[in-house]
Amino acid sequence: MNLALIQTDGMHCDACPPRIESELIHLTGVKGARAFRTMHLTSVLFDSDIVDVKTIRSRIVDAGFEAHLLGEAPAH
Repeated sequence: MNLALIQTDGMHCDACPPRIESELIHLTGVKGARAFRTMHLTSVLFDSDIVDVKTIRSRIVDAGFEAHLLGEAPAH
């Protein structure tokens, strides 16, 4: 498992984080996702053998938000 931290801009209301989380959790290989509106941050726990960060980032962008990878590391 890996953990990615993604700067997520464009979250303007309380409905935005659940929308991002829902989009990501339905992506094969994503085990968990949490979006934080006030921090402009999304954390994603994923299996790098199944899905990559580029695909995760694209899913956030397709949902209407800006997304920039801040870092990726193995999750413990």
